[in-house]
Amino acid sequence: MEANLTVASASAIQQSRVSNEAALAVAQKSLKVQRQQGEASVDLVKQVAQLTAQLTSGHIDVQL
Repeated sequence: MEANLTVASASAIQQSRVSNEAALAVAQKSLKVQRQQGEASVDLVKQVAQLTAQLTSGHIDVQL
């Protein structure tokens, strides 16, 4: 019975390791997406600030 317990423990440890690695990969991907969204938000704020400055000065530069 001791051998069965060891095999069961090893299997449980391996399953836990795989689960933890998958959770880590998902968390890393989520963090990457959140950073990209944050950078996009900052870029939008910068563009709004530029547009506001242009409107204040009485002209708008348009790029296509």
